[in-house]
Amino acid sequence: MFQPKSDAIKVGQDSFKIPARNGTQFNENSIVRFDVSRQSGFVDFANSYLEMEIELVNPNNTAAQNNAQPMTTLERDIGASALISQMTIRAEGGRLVEELPNYNTYAKVHYNATKTEGAVNRRSKLEGCSASYMPQDNPYFTANRIIPPVAATAPTGNNPGPPTNGLLNANECYKSLRRKVCLPLLGGIFSNPRSFPAMMIPLEVEFILENSLRAMRLCNYGDGATTVACKDIPNNNAGAPNDMARRELILNPRAQFNTMGGDVATSIVPSNGEQPLEGQQQLNALNNCWYRVGQQIRVDGGGEVVNAPTYAAGGVVCNITSVKVLDETHGTAGDRGKILITVDQDLIGGAAADGTGITLNLLSTANGPLAGHGAFGYTIFNPRLVVQKVVPPPSVVQSISSAIAKGQYNQDIISYTNINNAIPQGQSVSTNFIGADLSRVKSIFSVPTSQANTDDITNSNSIQGQYLDASRYVYQFNTKLIPDRRVQLAIENFPTVISPPADQVISPYRLGSFTDGFHRHEIQKALVGANINVKNLHFLTNNPSTTNVVANNFNATEPGCWMVGRSMGAGVGTSTNMVGKSLVLYLDYNAANGTPVKLLKNFLVHVRTISVGMEGVSIFY
Repeated sequence: MFQPKSDAIKVGQDSFKIPARNGTQFNENSIVRFDVSRQSGFVDFANSYLEMEIELVNPNNTAAQNNAQPMTTLERDIGASALISQMTIRAEGGRLVEELPNYNTYAKVHYNATKTEGAVNRRSKLEGCSASYMPQDNPYFTANRIIPPVAATAPTGNNPGPPTNGLLNANECYKSLRRKVCLPLLGGIFSNPRSFPAMMIPLEVEFILENSLRAMRLCNYGDGATTVACKDIPNNNAGAPNDMARRELILNPRAQFNTMGGDVATSIVPSNGEQPLEGQQQLNALNNCWYRVGQQIRVDGGGEVVNAPTYAAGGVVCNITSVKVLDETHGTAGDRGKILITVDQDLIGGAAADGTGITLNLLSTANGPLAGHGAFGYTIFNPRLVVQKVVPPPSVVQSISSAIAKGQYNQDIISYTNINNAIPQGQSVSTNFIGADLSRVKSIFSVPTSQANTDDITNSNSIQGQYLDASRYVYQFNTKLIPDRRVQLAIENFPTVISPPADQVISPYRLGSFTDGFHRHEIQKALVGANINVKNLHFLTNNPSTTNVVANNFNATEPGCWMVGRSMGAGVGTSTNMVGKSLVLYLDYNAANGTPVKLLKNFLVHVRTISVGMEGVSIFY
């Protein structure tokens, strides 16, 4: 009897898909455009997403070239977001609402800062992310068929070697999939919780796709490794050319391919005579290795390898003819559980000497594709913008239309402006002027990316921030240092990160360099100020300056994104007026470290206002 009348508004909801205006199939460096027309009504962009199908094959290659390539994937921490180089949103008449260059770098910051175990699982299912670069976590390729291991004897003379069973045909091996992803979009329009009146402000959404070598990664067990050590090939001077003994490779690692190792039946899953059981797929090396029949590889080494008939600088380029696992009955106990690969070329000559120091390589000496690989690439099919629509009652529509007619309808969005600076090679003291006349800046992130080896499928140098042996930094805003003392970074060079020993993989808990506490505190404030719900700060140390095998590590091989930053507001929900004021970043590097040329990507997260009136759309920064 005393319950007050509810003032809640009943709002209907709907959903529809907008196909790309300019085609259904796109490749690297293409432009994809969508039109959000007036018929869309009130749009809930915060719950809208980009839907598309991705296949990691180059459409310009022949089928044989694509089948000869090694297994690839996308950046595992951001997935399909790596394919977007820039997102631009325009209103009717070409008025620029948002222009977001280096979108995938900003996604690196956002995704790593909000990373949790649950988020990784969700992104792996929806966005093309993965827990590792190993084949069992790759969403873009199938796995090799599981087969029982074989009992292979060491071939001598004209002995044909192992039995003919194993993976012998390409249809038994992994192949690329056309994977569908549903990608939530970052930026101001697509994170605004308020519904957007598209019936008054139709929009054009444009995506520029990234270069394939900058978005894709080669599958590996960690640290971007593309080389696997193999057992020495014993001399076969009594044999003839084309003898099987000259064409076999036994791979030393077992744990890298999820085989437990050992010379007894319990160490090999499945063991001799057993059929694989449900749940054993990730314990079978054939299922989890990135080798397949028909794949082209490069085998290099010393000793008699250099006398192989087709040896050239860099090794013998050959094709895989079979992939096997040696079981517990194999004659050499130390080789049980190892992968055995046969190829179509002799790997040693006929002299009385062994082939030594043998390595199996997936790429050329320059980390590029081999002659039979063609070019790496990807294809996007049927991109669609899935838009959530809000259907308010007529009274609400009338009031908003009236406000627009009076020029009194405004919406605030939190977007970013990107300003780049270049730091020359070897420069240890850098002064970076960041010119931005923005009235409401909340935070700034400065992400230094290496400009060496940027078009390389083994690293993420182009889109991922790196430490690169920085020593200290401080911002200066309007002649005042912020913070009031320099943030020291030199400690982040220690201790040296130890690479995994042979036959081991990188553990998920492996620690990188130390992170300076002041630096981490400043980054957390900057992320919170940018309305990013911080869950993780460990991503700052994933790519240290030194490892125990590389004196100066200039390649981003592990996921993460090193950066410096500063919150410009006094707290959450506040901002700073930078109009007519200077902003400078002093970022110093160790003088003894000849770091490469760096591109400093500065992201200024700020509030901008979209004002709508009868005369059109106005944007206030």
